[in-house]
Amino acid sequence: RVSCRPGAPGSGIRFRRTDLASRPEIPALVSEVEATERRTAIGHGETTIHTVEHLLAAVLVLDLDDLVIELDGPEPPILDGSFAPYLTLLEGAGSTAHDGDPVRYRITTPFTVTEGDSAYVIAPYDGLKLTTTIEWNHPLIGRQTGSWDISLENFRKDLAGARTFGFTAEVEALRSRGLLKGASADSAVVLTDREVVGNPLRWPDEFVRHKAGDILGDLALVGGRVQAHVIAHRPSHQGNVAVARAITRGAE
Repeated sequence: RVSCRPGAPGSGIRFRRTDLASRPEIPALVSEVEATERRTAIGHGETTIHTVEHLLAAVLVLDLDDLVIELDGPEPPILDGSFAPYLTLLEGAGSTAHDGDPVRYRITTPFTVTEGDSAYVIAPYDGLKLTTTIEWNHPLIGRQTGSWDISLENFRKDLAGARTFGFTAEVEALRSRGLLKGASADSAVVLTDREVVGNPLRWPDEFVRHKAGDILGDLALVGGRVQAHVIAHRPSHQGNVAVARAITRGAE
């Protein structure tokens, strides 16, 4: 169960583990990243919180700066595998303006980041824009590219409903490593080597849309609002986190 509560002015985004006796708080910051395989996890040891990116993408798009996210377990509910349920819930809760100015990371000089197979160009932009390209050797995916100016309206319309995806051939290997314990066709797009199992695609290019949303969730870990054009080729959580680290280093 996840509960989102107002945060004190200037306190930032923080996760609180209510299932642990000490009720530890983990800041949603790139310095706290613990793992990036198939998800982004923050915290350390028993305090680790997995798959924070879907909830944090909604937090970023809503320009929420101070928030306490309480969890009674190690992961926010996956729900339908998209960002939309969290966007709907947070929008419905409403927000209040605090005194002071939000933290901003404004890119003024282009730079590149390469991490494994992922490559990024981060360029100046008046706002936040994503141009994302993915490549998969699968008949329903192949090469997909999309470009979006990130606003609440555009996110709600074009990205929020895009679900995470995975392949039946990988399920057993991933579960043997402690991943995908609750995965099903109701919480992700599930693919065989030729087709989708269960629920149909919401867009033909739902895959690249979800990867773009993941970038937003990982960018939330800079701890402020990003002004940049992020051009991503074959993005990954590891690569997204490397971009977030580079943005925070550039501001130091």
